[in-house]
Amino acid sequence: MSYFTVLGYENNEVLLWYQQKYFQKLLKIFFIIALPPDLKKNFIELPIREQITFLLYPDISSLVQDIVLHQSEKSLLQLVKELERLIDAKQEISTIDYLKNIWGTHIQLTLDDNNPANSIVWHPDHDDTGMIGWGSKKKEDWEELFTKTLQILQEINEGYFYEINNFIKKIVPMKSSPHTNNSCSYKECIGTLYIGYTTDTQTPEINILEALIHESSHNKLNLIMQTDAIHNNDFSLRYYSPYRPDARHIQWVFLWVHAIIPTVYILLEALERGYIYDSMWKEKILLLHMKNKMWVNVIKKHAKLTQVWETIFRDMCSVIRLCDAKIQQNS
Repeated sequence: MSYFTVLGYENNEVLLWYQQKYFQKLLKIFFIIALPPDLKKNFIELPIREQITFLLYPDISSLVQDIVLHQSEKSLLQLVKELERLIDAKQEISTIDYLKNIWGTHIQLTLDDNNPANSIVWHPDHDDTGMIGWGSKKKEDWEELFTKTLQILQEINEGYFYEINNFIKKIVPMKSSPHTNNSCSYKECIGTLYIGYTTDTQTPEINILEALIHESSHNKLNLIMQTDAIHNNDFSLRYYSPYRPDARHIQWVFLWVHAIIPTVYILLEALERGYIYDSMWKEKILLLHMKNKMWVNVIKKHAKLTQVWETIFRDMCSVIRLCDAKIQQNS
């Protein structure tokens, strides 16, 4: 059985469907934005595939969202600039030199970040790392690390490798840091992940693998939430969970556990293939799995999920059971 909303697949029909819905939403917004009429006309005359590629590219979709949400004049001017570039070049925005992409993928590892949302608020847990950069490592170190990580992912779970390659366009470095596995993503910028480099570990590729699955899972739900409501809970209510010292709305509880469940699944696969051998990681995987099972009970007790999200929740519970089976096989 497939769990398209939780695990990774080369042709994830659920994500492809929601990507099309998101494009239609962006296109409607595009028509009401005060753009020069000639630019609008020239854009509509482009082949539909080029329209989709342009509007779904994270730098563009985040501009469109910023214009609507914050009436940003700066983002409007930037969108006009990108449209002019597209029309004048008569090519897709994603036509990028292959050498700039991470090994075997269409994903850029780049400091070129035009997401307006990260200038408004960074991840609340990353106040001390609220800037992008290579940190204490060279660009070549980052490229080598992501190459190693993606090679591991392709070997242990090819479906997840191809899903990430299909849906993630950019990874932006969040500097380097000891002890901390920094990462974040934005609901306004689907397709871009922000990931840091953990320096005080013998296996930084496992830290990257963990962050990659976690943040790409957030991207999945962020994509679905563009067009479908998650719950009918009162936003004033907050709930405690096994992961956070502070109480949070049930939506954030759901988002978090949805990201941790597939992360545990992939880390267990890495463990089975011998890529994880450190006792710290083995203990961490078991602890995360135990917390997932506790957190699921918080959702069962308090969440008033919509029909779509009930389906996602069932997938989450099913993958927890798959993790149970893997742990029993390796114990």
